[in-house]
Amino acid sequence: MTFVSLDRVKLICITAVACGLLLAGVSPVTAADEGPVDGLVFIVAADMRRFAVDGEPPKNFSGACEAIKEVGAGAFMISPGDLDVHPPTAVRDMIDNVLGEDYPWYPVLGNHDPESPSTMRYLRKYNQTVPNVVNRGPEGCETTTFSFDWANTHFVVLNQYYDGAKDWGLEGDVVPELLEWLEADLAASAKKHIFVFGHEPLIPMPDMDNGRIRHQGDSLDENPENAFAFHQLLLKHGVDAYICGHTHGTSYAKINGLWQLDPGHARGLEEASYADQMYAAIGRAIEEGRQRGVGEANSLRQLYRDDPYHIDYWFKYLGLKDQPVIQTLAQFYDEYSNDPEARDRYYEAQIKGRGQARSTFLRIIVGSDVTVEIHRDDAHGGPYTLRKTVLLD
Repeated sequence: MTFVSLDRVKLICITAVACGLLLAGVSPVTAADEGPVDGLVFIVAADMRRFAVDGEPPKNFSGACEAIKEVGAGAFMISPGDLDVHPPTAVRDMIDNVLGEDYPWYPVLGNHDPESPSTMRYLRKYNQTVPNVVNRGPEGCETTTFSFDWANTHFVVLNQYYDGAKDWGLEGDVVPELLEWLEADLAASAKKHIFVFGHEPLIPMPDMDNGRIRHQGDSLDENPENAFAFHQLLLKHGVDAYICGHTHGTSYAKINGLWQLDPGHARGLEEASYADQMYAAIGRAIEEGRQRGVGEANSLRQLYRDDPYHIDYWFKYLGLKDQPVIQTLAQFYDEYSNDPEARDRYYEAQIKGRGQARSTFLRIIVGSDVTVEIHRDDAHGGPYTLRKTVLLD
């Protein structure tokens, strides 16, 4: 099969799933099959956007950082987008606290980052301080697109929200101006290995554990002509892998000769607990009702009248029984207040119903070959383990 554009891009994704292209050309190895001990090691973690507070278990990016430190953080970390946190320094601050102030971090722009002016200002300024840069991006994108060298490897960081004139367009793409810059950059590099980073996948792939697919049709596949040209350029210059994010799911796929790696998210819990949100909303409604002299039942009725959409949404994913709404709200609130096991029970129901993806980071070892370690948590914000090792051929 050859890589095609236009209306067959979605067909490629479907065929990849059906025919097992996720495993095509992969030679899985176990942890006992040692990689090159003298090779370059780096970390890929994306879409963190949430952080633990003091006293909470490691259910978000702090937990990922602790796990990275335990397995070996390597030379640096690259994050393929969606770092939009408040304050925008939070990711760097967490890395400083866990991995050290001297540990290099290279951020890639994601689709949510241009939505925050403060995040954009921070990233433009921060990217002027990252080490080993050899090339700055095209006009209008000099601080959010760049390339750098490390040992025998060339790395390219692309801002796919550059519209050819400014660096904050909100539609992901590889516009001709960016592609032209990339071609010159790749042609100028004599390094043995090359990795290219952007936020959006060429084609979204299913999560390696639960098969969930997100952003199909609104990633780079939304503009198949540009995606095709981008794919062909990376093949032409022997790029080892294109590494992206956006989907929150972890996948590895060889798409018509080009490896695409997606680390998913590194935020611990993919979504905040709906059970916690519902409990807090009910508590607020009851307390506000008491202050007005309104009984609990009427307060719960008003809560549902004010926000039926989200309450029905919570019911669905918390696995609550189909019974009168007010009775269900009261029963849930009582259980959550008094049953020590209720939170875990409702969270398990949420995970099952929502199909959330595990928090993940990649540890990539570059020697004579390239080995990708996929480390994932237990889907409940708990410990990370090495789930898969893939040799890029």
